Amino acid sequence: MRHGWPSELIGKMVKDPYGHKIGIVVSTIMDERGDMGWILIKMGDGRFRRFRLSEVAANGSEVIVDNTVVGKVEALRRKVALLRKESNMLMELRMDDASLMEMGKDIEDAIGSLQAEARSLLHRIDRSLEAVNRQIRDVRKGLACLAVEHEFGRVRDEVFGVLNEMLKEGLRRLMAEKKDLLSARDALLDLLEVGKAPSEVPGEKEPIEVEVEGATDVVEP
Repeated sequence: MRHGWPSELIGKMVKDPYGHKIGIVVSTIMDERGDMGWILIKMGDGRFRRFRLSEVAANGSEVIVDNTVVGKVEALRRKVALLRKESNMLMELRMDDASLMEMGKDIEDAIGSLQAEARSLLHRIDRSLEAVNRQIRDVRKGLACLAVEHEFGRVRDEVFGVLNEMLKEGLRRLMAEKKDLLSARDALLDLLEVGKAPSEVPGEKEPIEVEVEGATDVVEP
């Protein structure tokens, strides 16, 4: 958990890593053991969703939700790196053939499961990229139209200044989101490439930035 007592999050505004507003924390939810395992968020569209405490972090008066497709890609890369280490260590062990075959089968099954997960994530990323590209086009056109209306005197200077900066900030966030999605997509294609060993994820390497739905990606409960 990256914050204090879960109840301290109640009433705080929730955003994704790109600053998009998602909703507000309205309560917490206990697991079967009686521990606080989730927070309950009322989304901007009126729906209610729960998120694991491990997927959120307090940031002053706000809560940042980090349950996104890009984050899942980062987790998948780490699983693959761990599996590769396990496979390499297995080859170094002096064991009987039967034991080696049994453990090798477990690793083979795990690889198949990770490949299926990678294909599913790739589909989600493609959908997210379509959505973010659509938003980028709309914001770009909106900036141009706002400037024209301002030049024709139909939008006051003070209103133009505020809205122009709002659109530009939104465009910057969308471009950052697209960059992260493309990086995650490249990582997935690398993992799925036939005959190529997946690249490990060094501890010191910077993780892939994450995106949350509510903006573009689909946030899963």
